[in-house]
Amino acid sequence: MQQYLHDALRNNLRPVIKYCTRPQQKAVSEVVRGLFTEATPVLRHVAQDKTKTVKKQAEKYSYHLGNIDVTDEVDALALRKVKSQVRKHTVIAYDLCDINKEFSKKIEKMTNVFDGSRRKIAPGFFLHGVGINGILLKFQVHDNEVHTLSQIRSKIVGNISKELKNKGIWVFDRGNDSKTWYRELCQVHEADFIARVKENRYVVLKETGDYLLVKDLEPGMYEVHFMNYHNNKVHTDITYTLIINEHLEDKEPIRLISNLGIDQFTSEEFVTMYLERWGIENVFKRAKQKFCLEKIRVLSFRKFKNLVSLIQLATIIATVTFVAIQKSTHAVIVAVVKLYKNFLWHRSLEQNLDSFIAFMQASLPRLVHRIKLPSDQMSLFSRKCLNRVG
Repeated sequence: MQQYLHDALRNNLRPVIKYCTRPQQKAVSEVVRGLFTEATPVLRHVAQDKTKTVKKQAEKYSYHLGNIDVTDEVDALALRKVKSQVRKHTVIAYDLCDINKEFSKKIEKMTNVFDGSRRKIAPGFFLHGVGINGILLKFQVHDNEVHTLSQIRSKIVGNISKELKNKGIWVFDRGNDSKTWYRELCQVHEADFIARVKENRYVVLKETGDYLLVKDLEPGMYEVHFMNYHNNKVHTDITYTLIINEHLEDKEPIRLISNLGIDQFTSEEFVTMYLERWGIENVFKRAKQKFCLEKIRVLSFRKFKNLVSLIQLATIIATVTFVAIQKSTHAVIVAVVKLYKNFLWHRSLEQNLDSFIAFMQASLPRLVHRIKLPSDQMSLFSRKCLNRVG
């Protein structure tokens, strides 16, 4: 059983570290394994070689993380995992996540982020996340000194749409409510999308030409246009579908905008596709809780970015392995499933990805570093010569 989990880890690591040197491959492999066995990204805690000091191992990991860049390889691996599963109406969720580093003042390129759990502004980093079918396709740390959030968002959507040949439906929350962004999605990226709009958004009804606030409209579906940037001309070249649906009783209706035709889906289907966006929120939560994302303690931005990518990789490995054991009937995998269910019974947990990550963290053995004993053969003489002299 442990061998199966070990092989799953090694096989998914191989394409990520294939361009690294042997010492770099060893360091990255030990860090990723430490993320599972120790459930923390702190370099001193993931050290597993008992023959060396923790400080020396942490320095080695830190040195190699500063000389490599695994973000592209991790993203490419994630894309290969989901590319064959994407269909015309597959939901592609985009969202921003934040890492609170309130007590780390010396990390490079920190900015101010809004900590949603504490409802206050604190130093930290923004992360651009994209999820498809529960797999974290993108988990990119934002470099605020080079590009704006909108520029990176546009680049990510453009690249992924091109790789997926414009299949799938992008879903955005109301933080991305922008007339310019909607137009860019339609005309530049040629991507289908569903986005949540704010209640103070003005629209022009196609049927009557009325210029109204979204919150003043009754529940239903409408074909609408937007005004230009200066609000003195109607852009009639793009027709959007506005969906207002009371999906929860005694709650404000949900308001969505899409470039999909009004007759393609019902109001309930639009809402269902939008609510699938919560899958990316769960992935963010999983990375923060299961792998302690916010506990990263490195000062270099490059090392920070690589550690985030390795946490993304660990999340992908756990997701892919969890899906694999549910589909296969191989004897070894059946044994893994039995041990997993036994683990659930002892821990009083439910069968889901979070509990499977806990199972992997409890089941993966620590690395065994074998001590190489000195050879008894003299380097200056062959075995034949040694036999002659006794």
